[in-house]
Amino acid sequence: MNRQYRVAGLIEMVLLVSTLCEPVLADPMPIGQAIGTVADRLETAQLKSGVNAGIWPKEASFTGSIAAGMVSAFRASCEPAYKNSAELAGEYIIWSAQGNFYGDEAFALTLLSEISDDPNNNIWRSAVSNFYADVKDIAGTADYMTQFEGVEPSTAVFYLAHHVVAAYYVDATDKQIWRDNLLSLLSQVNDISSNFPVMSLGVATWALAGTGPLDQTLVNCCNPAEDGYWNDVKLADLPSLLAGHQVADGEPYAGSFYWRFDHTSGGSPSAASGHTEDAVFATLGLLAAKKSDPQLDLDQAIISAGKALLDSVSQDGRVWEHMSQTGMLLYAYAGEMLEVLDGLIIEGDLNLDGSVDFVDFAIIAGDWGATVNGGEICRNSADIDRSGTVDFADLKVLSDNWLWNLGD
Repeated sequence: MNRQYRVAGLIEMVLLVSTLCEPVLADPMPIGQAIGTVADRLETAQLKSGVNAGIWPKEASFTGSIAAGMVSAFRASCEPAYKNSAELAGEYIIWSAQGNFYGDEAFALTLLSEISDDPNNNIWRSAVSNFYADVKDIAGTADYMTQFEGVEPSTAVFYLAHHVVAAYYVDATDKQIWRDNLLSLLSQVNDISSNFPVMSLGVATWALAGTGPLDQTLVNCCNPAEDGYWNDVKLADLPSLLAGHQVADGEPYAGSFYWRFDHTSGGSPSAASGHTEDAVFATLGLLAAKKSDPQLDLDQAIISAGKALLDSVSQDGRVWEHMSQTGMLLYAYAGEMLEVLDGLIIEGDLNLDGSVDFVDFAIIAGDWGATVNGGEICRNSADIDRSGTVDFADLKVLSDNWLWNLGD
């Protein structure tokens, strides 16, 4: 899915474009290996010195999305190089933005705050907190929101969704105003006026589920839509709507998502489904909804999406516009892929192979009774509940997720 709309200057960006023939895809890697391979490629490609230190070549405007991915890779593995890479990108964001952040930039800084020695007191959190305070006190939050008016709706939803998550992380005074405006923008998304309707639904569900209840609040409270899509739709309906746009088994790119609400695109199955960003953000939406309400029946949809996403990652860590490994090849897609792969790791999968089984039990048994750093945040730590000790509480988490399997 081409995201050149995010910055007009990206028209000049001509990276590697696929050939007309679809490649023969290798067997998917285990989730931990996929994260490491993608993150290693990003870490190597990042500019480490000079005025643009911290960015990825020709993708400076996507630094937020890529930095968030590198934080996610660090959380999965505790590889110091990934944290260093994310921090270098964060320093560039703070320097270049001069206090006025894109939504994905603000979100990346909140993730850096989470992995800091003191998540409640660090430069990343301060930068984000100051931004939302300045918006309120200087520009006025309501007036600031007018910049999203007239913007292509899915673009606006993408950025505002990330702003909402960041505003809630720092407990911004006007966080509810940001959330309410996200609902208003989401209600404008449709197959006619929006570039990527299903992606918009996914990223909005991710933000809304992570910042409040998916309750009976209407998405479109006041202005009935001509196409009727959002009429009478409540927040509680978003997970099922999102899951309803997943490609079924037996169809091209099964487990991925359609890009339009009506599931058509000129009669071409490859154009109608299988775009990487649709799958990434739809899956993040399902994951956030499941975390918000564990009773939701979304496990199979999440597993199917996870398999499709892993299938789309090349053996050397490249991630394309389309899950068939065709289209534009951007570092931004790789960063977003890291975010969702980190989210797909189930608690208890300590060797990051996509399943919770006797191998993971053996890891816990080997570390039984050990005292570890209570601030450890890595997915592969046997101290699953982050209590500081490997004990029965960690064993219970493992047993609760026993035999979860993201693989074949």
